Amino acid sequence: MVDLLFVAILVAFFALMVGFVRICERVVGKDEPAGTGPTAESETDTTQTDTTTTEEVPA
Repeated sequence: MVDLLFVAILVAFFALMVGFVRICERVVGKDEPAGTGPTAESETDTTQTDTTTTEEVPA
């Protein structure tokens, strides 16, 4: 009996989470898969010579 209750609660939890994700997608919008959106300017511009990098500063 306890096992059946556990499985029912687990299934209900995942159903609730699926509903939550669908509501969030409606509000925010779906994520685009990586690499399908417009390319950034730095990716298309091969003449860019800015090679500055950030350095760690000791505390």
